Amino acid sequence: MAFSLSTLPQQLKMALKGLTTGKLVAMAILVGGTVAGLAFLLTWSETGDLHPLYSNLAPEDAAEIVSQLKDKQIPYQLTMDGTGVRIPYEKIYETRLELASQGLPRGNGIGFEVFDDTQLGMTEFVQNVNYQRALQGELSRTINTLIEVESSRVHIVMPARSLFIEEEDPATASVILKLRRGKYLSKEQVQGIVHLISSSVSRLSPEDVTIIDNSGKMLAGFKEKSTVSQITSNQLAFQEKKERLLENRVKTMLESVLGQDKAIVRVSCLLNFTQQEKTEELFLPDNSVVRSEQASSSVSKDSTGTAAGVPGLQTNVVPGSVGTAAIGGAGNNQRQQFTKNYEVGKLTHRQIMPIGSIQRLSVAVVVDGTYQQPEEGADGEQAQYVPRAVEEMVKLENIVKSAVDYDAVRGDKIEVVNIPFEVELASDMTAAPEPPGWMEIIKTHQSLIKYTATAIFFLLSFMMIIKPLTRWLTSTPIEEIQMLEQLPQTIKELERRYAASDNDNSYTRQIENAINENRSGSTQLMKAWLKET
Repeated sequence: MAFSLSTLPQQLKMALKGLTTGKLVAMAILVGGTVAGLAFLLTWSETGDLHPLYSNLAPEDAAEIVSQLKDKQIPYQLTMDGTGVRIPYEKIYETRLELASQGLPRGNGIGFEVFDDTQLGMTEFVQNVNYQRALQGELSRTINTLIEVESSRVHIVMPARSLFIEEEDPATASVILKLRRGKYLSKEQVQGIVHLISSSVSRLSPEDVTIIDNSGKMLAGFKEKSTVSQITSNQLAFQEKKERLLENRVKTMLESVLGQDKAIVRVSCLLNFTQQEKTEELFLPDNSVVRSEQASSSVSKDSTGTAAGVPGLQTNVVPGSVGTAAIGGAGNNQRQQFTKNYEVGKLTHRQIMPIGSIQRLSVAVVVDGTYQQPEEGADGEQAQYVPRAVEEMVKLENIVKSAVDYDAVRGDKIEVVNIPFEVELASDMTAAPEPPGWMEIIKTHQSLIKYTATAIFFLLSFMMIIKPLTRWLTSTPIEEIQMLEQLPQTIKELERRYAASDNDNSYTRQIENAINENRSGSTQLMKAWLKET
């Protein structure tokens, strides 16, 4: 039966009518699943070589980056609801450098580029607002450079200036941080952000900066009424740092002598955090010096007579003359005065005692011994542990005492003991390098694994799903085959069919007659054919 496009719809219709309901449903599922699988695999294979260029972009940055990629005719794909961009791996670094030269991505907010297109006639109020917006955006971008910070927003309040300083209100700032998953900021980093903002804004003190994270936890800006807890935490941190410093000093020294991982060191310090201030005044009586000296003299002259003698009536009355007084002659008066002030020597000594001085030190050191390898030819024997000599342990103890500045007066205690770390040692002391993890292997052969998985999926789908369903769908009963044979045929097709059947029958009869006429020759001919095969 010849194929004809005109009869194709009728033949398909007859074929579908001959199928049961189950076969029709199975065929629909097979066709739909095949089309969906092909579409998914084609999409995945096309985008599999794209890698993230940027993620968590601001909408403005994403739009500008996509525009740049279109101009450069670089294939891209938007992910993460438009906040991520993926491009081919071989163009990632070059594209990042080109975009960085243009200042992309800029991040959230507007920076000082807002003044690039300054218009004439802009009022002072608009300029101040733009300056505040630019300052907030630049500070946000700077904070976003921290590894732990995913994004941030900065709000600055800058009150108007006043003619009187006492009436001016200080500036304030509020910062909200969105930290990356699994990351956190240390206290020093938070204080660094506080001082960064306060140093960038005029009239802004660090106490007026408030910082919170995306969960609402306040990181900076609260007023502590008592600093006892803060001082205690700082003291504990200082003590731990002091202990780790001494441990590292002793351990590195011992490992350089004994070998790697041959010593365990633990140090415990009792520190004195008492704040003391001592002032002494010492007077030196033998050290007396003239502090000041003053001298004054005066001379007076008197030419008039003055009364002289013992005061009284008898002196003033001359004997023999009544009413006559004695008058003295002219004279000079001279007066001198000397004043000396002495100072006693004094020594003032003021001393502030250091905080965190060591009151007592305890050091515990455990060192491993040596191991004697078995002789050659001794199978199954393990290395034998050999303890260190007493003289060697004494030397190690003296070395530790010198390293930690041992002082027996203050009650320091040093313990150095020799204990085996491992009972069994492998014959090969060189540790084999760790094999790479399966995640690293997958990343290294990502492209090969992708195409191999695609080929395996196609092969399994064809062998286990498509082929069995096709056989089941094409399996037609004999009655249906006979019915399909009765489909409309042309006269030429019928004549060709019957002629072929007649020819087959005539040839068959001729062969049967030839064999019956000459059975012996036919038998030999068949044997010869079998030998040739």
